[in-house]
Amino acid sequence: MFGLMLLLQMPSDIVVTGQRLVEAQAECVQTGCTPLRDAQATIALAEVQFRDGDYRDAKKLLSAAIGRNKKEATAAPRPVAALYEAYATIALHEGDKETYRRAVVNQVRILREHLPEDDPSRISGSTALGDMWIKLGDYRQAEITYRSIEQAALASGQDKAAMLAGMKRVWLNAARGDDRTSTELLDQLESRPLAQNAGYQTALRVLRLRLAARQADEKEITRLIAELGPREDSDSLLIWSPPYESNAAEAADAQARMFGTPNLADARGSDYSGIRWADIGFWVRPDGRTEDIEILRGSVSKGWVQPALQQIAGRRYSASVDPDNGQGHYRIERFTQRSEYRIPHGSLVKRRIATGGYDILDLTETPADPPA
Repeated sequence: MFGLMLLLQMPSDIVVTGQRLVEAQAECVQTGCTPLRDAQATIALAEVQFRDGDYRDAKKLLSAAIGRNKKEATAAPRPVAALYEAYATIALHEGDKETYRRAVVNQVRILREHLPEDDPSRISGSTALGDMWIKLGDYRQAEITYRSIEQAALASGQDKAAMLAGMKRVWLNAARGDDRTSTELLDQLESRPLAQNAGYQTALRVLRLRLAARQADEKEITRLIAELGPREDSDSLLIWSPPYESNAAEAADAQARMFGTPNLADARGSDYSGIRWADIGFWVRPDGRTEDIEILRGSVSKGWVQPALQQIAGRRYSASVDPDNGQGHYRIERFTQRSEYRIPHGSLVKRRIATGGYDILDLTETPADPPA
């Protein structure tokens, strides 16, 4: 679930749920254990709590683990960075944007200070700061961050990190409506020697297709997907997705943030938003269309997530060829109603306020199986 968990090499005696996992994590708290095992047990338990909607408990659990292990960052950078990454993920979904920002900064700092420049963990984590600014709604700072990372990586000969940051810049500029800049940047990336690598060649091709699909109609999108050709692995790539519908309050809030003006729909002292979450399952059929979209579980209220169901229904993925599975592939995504802690008018106390939109996390196990 959390990115760096793959690098922690979770042993089989930790990948369990229930009492045994609780006991393994409690042992690290009470008697102490290595940073690696502490991170393994704590993140595994936090994941269980997160999946059950217990965001605050998971956040508290990870915060305590960071307190026990942050002094070990020099000797064990991967486990400590993994704790910060998991902590950031939970904080973002829980609506604690400031904790999210600090956790990402610490994660990136540890990777930069204690891992070699060509380490895969450091490369994959190099763009985390830019990703953070996007999630916080500061797209200008995200562009500055990605550009700085790309330039520094090119100067030091780190072609993979530079390519990753460059691809992020392409998509960010396209999302901001600057199609000319995004196309020019993509042309530059395709001229680099690394672009001849089969994996990066495919990634850049998909990126160009996604840019083209943004302005295409249904017939043209179908043609573009056919041009890409079917993939022979279990991962269908998202090519196009429609925008989420927003209500009037969300639109007003977005406009106020864009222009720095007061939001007339700002929360009042009596307002408070609880945590709303839902796990949505759906099939991606071999032709790249989605079907059988359903809410598997979540908080009691479901009306807030209806725009997400409609958005998933309109997605188009790459076509796939899997001789062992003619149905396609099943995916599960966690949607959390986006919120943040604010001090409402008429109050001196911060409280969670819904801000519109969703924080999304892929819970798919590859290959994913539908629920029984």
